[in-house]
Formats: sequence, C-alpha cells, structure tokens
Amino acid sequence: MATKIIDVREYTVRAHKRQIHTRIFNFVCKECNQATKRETFGPRPLYCESCRPPQPPKKSVQASRKAKPRVMNYQSDINLG
Repeated sequence: MATKIIDVREYTVRAHKRQIHTRIFNFVCKECNQATKRETFGPRPLYCESCRPPQPPKKSVQASRKAKPRVMNYQSDINLG
C-alpha cells in the first residue's frame, strides 16, 4: 500500500461539556418598558425576549478568506507564428 503526505486544513473538536454560570436578571425592558425576568450568562440584558433585536448570522471561516486572483487572457496584436 502506497503512503503519501497530505495537507489537512480542516479540523474538528471532540465533543465536550463546559460549565457556564448563569444569572437571573430582573430588569425593565428598554423597548416596551415592562418589568421582565431573563436568565443569561453575560452582562445585564437591555431587552426582553420578545423585543430582542435579531442577531446577525455568524460568518463561516470560508467567507472571511480573501478571494484568489483570477487568470486573465490577453489578445496580442503581434503574430509570432
């Protein structure tokens, strides 16, 4: 059986468990001014679940790469043959 070396550019991470610390915040929504309760692991939220602005989709690794230049074919006025 023949062997060869290949470039591996993609990788996967083994599934694992991570412990995060969440808190329940009681606050007044900035949009609808209603007293609400929300559980989160970050800083104090500003909006309730119904008023929360939509989150932009996460960019993939492929989309952030710079495009490679394309080959250009030029026509010459001089005939060499």
